Amino acid sequence: MDYIRYKQQVMQEVERRGLTSVMNDTRWEKLKVGVYRKLPFPPAFQVKKVLSPKAEPESFQQDVSYDGDWHTILGDESDDAQFCDWQHPACDVEWIRVKPRRLEFRGRLVENKLIDIEAAFVTLLKECGIPYMYKEGDYWIYGYATAAEFAHLHK
Repeated sequence: MDYIRYKQQVMQEVERRGLTSVMNDTRWEKLKVGVYRKLPFPPAFQVKKVLSPKAEPESFQQDVSYDGDWHTILGDESDDAQFCDWQHPACDVEWIRVKPRRLEFRGRLVENKLIDIEAAFVTLLKECGIPYMYKEGDYWIYGYATAAEFAHLHK
């Protein structure tokens, strides 16, 4: 499917569901660049796409020991980037749930160490002007939000 048709489908679904746009390509790009340049590691996330019925990964309750691949969910905005199945543009991100921490394996007999970058992540969100919501111990960044969600975003 080509990018223009895909984006039209996303916009039709956004309109059908009455969602409000919160982010734009510029903000997503600033966030993605900041994640890789200003944080010690790219935090793991769960993403819900507008056209997908379920978030990926489906289960995201516990702290994890892997990094997030922000290029995959927010795309590559360079001039030679290609729209493909494994890399979608940011226009289809309904929300991202971020865990700004990571479990570091230290051995079978030693408890894993929790590396917390929450303060640096919140600073990045504020520097980039990214509206977010904190709930359930995680940070939620909305590409599109319902009126109720929009009202609770920290700006």
